[in-house]
Amino acid sequence: MSSGPFDINLVVARLQELDPQPFSQIGTIVEYSKVTDLSGFAMPGAYVLMGTERGIQGKGARAQNADAVIGIAISVRNYGMGAEGLTHEVNPLIGQVRDHLIGWRPTPASATGMQWLRGDVLDFDGGMLLWMDTFQVQHVIGGRRCLK
Repeated sequence: MSSGPFDINLVVARLQELDPQPFSQIGTIVEYSKVTDLSGFAMPGAYVLMGTERGIQGKGARAQNADAVIGIAISVRNYGMGAEGLTHEVNPLIGQVRDHLIGWRPTPASATGMQWLRGDVLDFDGGMLLWMDTFQVQHVIGGRRCLK
């Protein structure tokens, strides 16, 4: 068992399994951080972002459960139909991501399956929309003895 943070690359790999693949790009904070305005996002794109991680208080065991929060930012564009067109574009993508992640156990050390927490519009400019779904998973960290 590792004491490292939750590996978001597991979520990237899970989203890459979608068939047919609806996204032109599935990235992480690396790609997300390079975008300076909405027009810079891949369309449609998905970006897996690590959120907070916190320990769940236990009884002093060597292994510990931790909650990891993961965000999936989804970018879409539709110039023809205004806000209605954007929801027409983004809603099926949101549904696919949720269907593929809710209940999924990323590793055998995952204490729970992935749980959906909330969805929010992050940004909107008339022809482009950035949506964020937030998920949480409990995973086990620690478990190794310190060797001296």
